Amino acid sequence: MVVSAYTLVRTEHLKLEKLVDKIKKLRLVKEVTPVYGEYNLIVKTETETIEELNFFIYNELRKIPGLTATTTMITAKIGKK
Repeated sequence: MVVSAYTLVRTEHLKLEKLVDKIKKLRLVKEVTPVYGEYNLIVKTETETIEELNFFIYNELRKIPGLTATTTMITAKIGKK
């Protein structure tokens, strides 16, 4: 099973470009997209389990200096198999 998630990331303003480069290099990251609004980035990840996603968010992503807040949304599968 693959767990796909999107994490909204708030950053310190002047560190945005450096953070994009740093986050792109993380092992579970599939895509990093700068956005306008309350958050500065959307980070798409794919993991094997919810536990792996949880570990990644708390022990890798959130430990990056310059990151100020995150909100993670796990994708849902709707409909027939």
